[in-house]
Order: sequence, then C-alpha cells, then structure tokens
Amino acid sequence: MGAPGTYYLNDHEWTGSISYRYLHSFRDFHGSDEIPFPPPNDLLYADTKVHGFDLNLTYAATKRWSISMALPFQHGSRETYGEHDGLTRRTMQAGGMGDLSMIANVWLLDPARCADGNIALGFGVKGPTGDSRATDYSYRDTGPVLRPVDPAIQLGDGGWGVVLSLQTFRKIFQGTTAYLQGSYLVNPREMNGTPTVFADLVPPNEDIGYRVNSVPDQYFARGGVEYELWPKQGLAVSLGARIDGVPVHDLIGGSEGWRIPGYAIAIEPGLSLSRGRNLLRLTAPVAVERHGDVSMSDRRTNHPLGGYAAFADFVIFASYSRRF
Repeated sequence: MGAPGTYYLNDHEWTGSISYRYLHSFRDFHGSDEIPFPPPNDLLYADTKVHGFDLNLTYAATKRWSISMALPFQHGSRETYGEHDGLTRRTMQAGGMGDLSMIANVWLLDPARCADGNIALGFGVKGPTGDSRATDYSYRDTGPVLRPVDPAIQLGDGGWGVVLSLQTFRKIFQGTTAYLQGSYLVNPREMNGTPTVFADLVPPNEDIGYRVNSVPDQYFARGGVEYELWPKQGLAVSLGARIDGVPVHDLIGGSEGWRIPGYAIAIEPGLSLSRGRNLLRLTAPVAVERHGDVSMSDRRTNHPLGGYAAFADFVIFASYSRRF
C-alpha cells in the first residue's frame, strides 16, 4: 500500500517507481525446528544473498481501472560446500534481468464515493524473460565445471504464469488506515528442463525431483495498520504481518521437479514519506516463524533431508515512486 491519500490515481495518470530488495538467507530449518548453525564443512551449509531492483510503471485509464508492468533485475550469490566438492566453500553467482509481469487492476467500488475504503482485484501474466539456466563454475573433485546455479539465485523460473492479486484498505480512525495485500503466482509449467545444480552427481535413474528444476507457484500476503504520524510533513508509520511461501502442490499442472517448499511469517514495520507527487517507503519484515515442507520427491523417497529449508532473518524493501 502507499501512504494515506495515495491509494487512487486520477484518470490518465502515471506512476513510475524503482524498488530495492535485499535478503541474506543462512538459517536452516527442518520443518519448524531451527537446525543449530552447521559446522564449517557441513554439506547443508548455504549462505545466499540477493540484491534485487524492480522497475514498475502503472497507467490509470480511469480512476477505477489501471494496468501495471514490473521488470525485475537482481544479483545473487550462494556460498556452499555441497554444490562443489564438499570440502571447500565456494561461491556461485548470477545476475541480470528477471521475469516481466503485466497486471490489470480494478477497484470494485467507485473511488469517487469510497475515499475511506475499497478493494481491488488484479489479474495478469508473468513471462519467462529472465534466464532460468544461468550458470557459474562448480568446483568438483575433477576441477571447475559450468553448472546451473541454484534456483534461489536463478533470474527466472522458465515458465509463463498467471498473477492473481488483491489489495484493500479501510480508514478505521482519524489518520489510521488498515490495509491488506496479497498475490499468488500460478505457474502451470511443471519443470523447466534446467538440471539441478547437483544433477551430475546423482544416478540417471534417480527421482526426477533431484535432476530437473521445478517451476513452482509462489505467494505472499501482508496486512496491518498505517498511521499518519506527522500529516503536514507526509510522514506515516505502519506495522503489520507478512507471509511469503512456495507450496508443495501447484494449483494447476504437476508439482514435480526440484523445489524447496515452505513459508516464512514475519512482523513488518514500515515508514513512508510523501511529498507532493513523490513517495518514499521502507519496510523490514523480521521473521518470527519459518517452516520447511517436504517436497513430492522427498516424500516418495523418504529422504532424510525432506523438510529442510534455509531462510533469512529479515528482508529489506525500499522504494521510490512518482506520479506524473
């Protein structure tokens, strides 16, 4: 959501924004149980860092209907033992353009009559413009070999997707607004054909979930309360909760291939500053619960590492937008 008073665009108005995202994932969980920090040469150890930038452009055909386009860019790095020779910790990296998405949005109620609350639905598509087969050197016992990087730092997922979104707000007191926002990415494609980072180390007849990357669904939801702390200066604060996750089963299509399903629930404080047509916003979700689910492959093989997943302690989101 935006600062109070910025939910609606006028007819034929545009909004452009650039946002930044940072996460550092290094804590391992088995189900909901945190695993003690792994020893220096533990094969499970994975230190993942992602810096992401999103370029967004929204056009309001009317105050009720709008269309948005988002183009992400990111750079990710991942330090592990298990994706190399198991003895030396090394880094694989990938950077570039991600998957483009376009979404049409509609306010269900007439904005002219509903200044204090409304609900919007969004429907759009996500295209596979990002590289889902980015590679870097993996250092095997025999020497360096170009291998696909882990899906955690791949630039795209390799499939066309359908984006479903919802956002709503309601003024509950003077200067205080409740908000709710969510999005679900439906990925009908089951697998993208990219070998897993360790596919060359498993037998050819090993379960498909360990040999080829999946194209999983993804979701997030956030909600809370925003308060105009200093209305004359456009300063507002917010506090809410957020969940991000990857399901075990996709809504449409199969759920095979390599994926690490699970979810993270966070408390999300935020700060925004609105000046004229400009809006600055900063949020920092801090994880309070993290859970790794057992994938289809791990269920079939009864793998002892089923339900293991790595999560970040917090994520940083920062954005600047301007209406014109």
